[in-house]
Amino acid sequence: MKKFILINSVLLLTSFISQAQTAYISNVGGGNGYSNNDPASIEQLNNLLEDPLIDRIELQSGIYKQTDALYLYKGEHPVEIVGLNKVTLSSNYNYYSGSNSGIVIGRSNISFENISFLNTRHCFRIKSTNVNNINLESITANNTMSCIEIDNNATESISDISINNLQSLGYYKAGVRINGTNTSNISITNSVFDGLASSDDSERSCYISGISIAGLAKDILIDKVSIANNIGGIENCGSYQQGDGIMINTGTSNIIIKNTIISNSKDADLDIKGENVTLENITSTSGKEARYNFKLWNNNFTCTDCYVSSANDSAIQAINAQVTFVNSTFKVNEDSHLCDMRNYNVDDATVDFKSSNFSYYGDLTFQPHQLSECE
Repeated sequence: MKKFILINSVLLLTSFISQAQTAYISNVGGGNGYSNNDPASIEQLNNLLEDPLIDRIELQSGIYKQTDALYLYKGEHPVEIVGLNKVTLSSNYNYYSGSNSGIVIGRSNISFENISFLNTRHCFRIKSTNVNNINLESITANNTMSCIEIDNNATESISDISINNLQSLGYYKAGVRINGTNTSNISITNSVFDGLASSDDSERSCYISGISIAGLAKDILIDKVSIANNIGGIENCGSYQQGDGIMINTGTSNIIIKNTIISNSKDADLDIKGENVTLENITSTSGKEARYNFKLWNNNFTCTDCYVSSANDSAIQAINAQVTFVNSTFKVNEDSHLCDMRNYNVDDATVDFKSSNFSYYGDLTFQPHQLSECE
């Protein structure tokens, strides 16, 4: 009898596992979503997420019009949401105005893949909700405020966020904005950001950046990323025009940036105030608009295997910082400045070069007179 009960229990468990299924959504759907021929509308996505038997939801190809953000909060089991062919969420966002739109993630254990966003305020937003284990893969965005945003007033635990193969073009504030007091373990890899898909200064925030990290965010990886053309707005923005490729504020910590190319940021390609920031294989090409390649504040920094084409004002601004470049190359000319040293709260800001070269019209043996600026 016990053997019979055990066998039945195993069969029931096997049957339950085998029932895990795919649900379907269409931009013209009106069904229950449990059949490819009877897809649900995207407004039913929350109800499908609540079903523990569903582990995959497919969005059929098409344009999904939004007049408000889609807030996903039901369920807690792992679910992947995948766009088939060309899936686009579209709204009427126009730089700093328009309907709230995009997806608000309010539950854990969820992934999104192969989805485009056009004229939406955000692609994905996380408010002050306990959220972890989020994967964003192959996401494309055109004309957003910030494609991915973790709110600045978020106090709950937000962790284990993976962003891979993101392309964000023409954002008003940033491609990715990371904030919060309990935010950690975030990776941004194999991604492209370009702030100048628009051309009007009024269409960009005063403080635009490709990636912005603030609050108390920690344990963040940026790897194999390209960032270009972050030129801040000029209307009601003060006399000093802003714009950074990567901006990392005070209070953040344990950040790795590697294998990354940054160019044409109005203020600095990298503007870093965080603690324990690792820089490896960084290419900073400056550009027509750039003032600085690096603005480094109040901490120790080492940049290893880095290439720097000196920006208009100076390659390095060290503000109460001790900076070392190792195995790096600086492209200089007669008018280039290497260092802008600022000492406010410490005895000395320092910049050292170890096993590094200075390229002067291709001559790597050149020893620039500008080295005296770094002493």
